[in-house]
Amino acid sequence: MLKSVIRVWIDDKSVYVQTNDGNIYHRQFAEFPLLRKATPEQRADFQWGKQGIRWDAIDEDLSYNGFINP
Repeated sequence: MLKSVIRVWIDDKSVYVQTNDGNIYHRQFAEFPLLRKATPEQRADFQWGKQGIRWDAIDEDLSYNGFINP
């Protein structure tokens, strides 16, 4: 069964992804240069969909595949 993302959220240091099998994955903003330099407001302004997470203000995209399987 393919994993599907059911929730995405952030805190002050990381972005989190929860999949339908109950697993939670996280990566620190420090791993991504654009997210590392972004303001807290810019980081909080994201959209997520079937393929990944998008931050329009900083022109950053993270695919779930790359996020879960670095």
